[in-house]
Amino acid sequence: MNVANPWSKFFWNDWENDPSLRLCSFAAQGFWMRLLCLAAKSNPTGFVAVAGRPCSSTDIARLSGVSEQEVESLLGELSRNGVFSRDSQGRIYCRRMVRDNRKRQKLRQNGAKGGQASFLNSKGIFALTEQNAEQPSEQGSEPQKPESRVHKPESIPPVSPPAKTAKPKTEVCAITTDWSLSEDWREVAKTRGWSDAAIEQQAMRFKQYFGFGKGSGIRRSEKGWRQAWLNWLDRELRFHPDAATVGGKTDAPVVLPDYPPLPDALLEKLKRHYAFNASAIRRWLEPCVFDIDGGIIFAPTGFHASYLENHYGDALTRTLGRSFKFLVKPREAAYGATN
Repeated sequence: MNVANPWSKFFWNDWENDPSLRLCSFAAQGFWMRLLCLAAKSNPTGFVAVAGRPCSSTDIARLSGVSEQEVESLLGELSRNGVFSRDSQGRIYCRRMVRDNRKRQKLRQNGAKGGQASFLNSKGIFALTEQNAEQPSEQGSEPQKPESRVHKPESIPPVSPPAKTAKPKTEVCAITTDWSLSEDWREVAKTRGWSDAAIEQQAMRFKQYFGFGKGSGIRRSEKGWRQAWLNWLDRELRFHPDAATVGGKTDAPVVLPDYPPLPDALLEKLKRHYAFNASAIRRWLEPCVFDIDGGIIFAPTGFHASYLENHYGDALTRTLGRSFKFLVKPREAAYGATN
């Protein structure tokens, strides 16, 4: 610390929140600050002393510029409230200032043992040895750099990763005025039980809706339009179960005259549910064979079984009081299995 101009940390909260100091008057608090200024310059630091000896009331009065009687009164007030302490020699000292000074001295001693001090003083691992203390050679004033024994490997240019080939974008298009139903789409509709006349009728409505109606401007891929066509057919069957047979003969299974009709008791139960109107029963249920005890419904085609399970499965469960499995088997074979 610079003795001529000492510096130390001052914690304002410690001064404000010290209960002993707050019990003192403003005069005593100001007098204690004057004593702290004297203690900061004294040796040892933190003691109100001159040349190491304790200061009397007369000395403090001369140093602080107040009367001796006032000094004794203020010192008595500070002492009663425990603001300062006295050592064995009777010297007044600030406990916080003495504690901080001891900590500062300890840190200074530890710093003297650190790496920077060892480097500057050539101590420890930085001590001079015979090898590095040799004088430079006559060839130059600078010491020669020793030859490196480590051979660096040849630099290998980085290998760039293979360029990613961009996936071709799927082309999308809208239904145009010259659109016509492809043979592939027509065959798929036939496998689902649609007649040729019904397919032509639905294809015209499909083109009108997506080409000129509300769906105009919608753009899809080829795969997307194919799925839209199948969804269109399924929607028509959901709202109009006999739509696949309108306009001509259909390839869907029909009820042959020699097949026994559905039992009257079963028909009465089915008609109680709103989903089973006469058209739905004729289109989807009469071509099937019901094994109520076994919990099986035999459908003539895979599409018929799938459609019946997806659209009427829950209604059949609620109406007949049990769940069913939907299997594919022609009606003739199905009657042979149930008999």
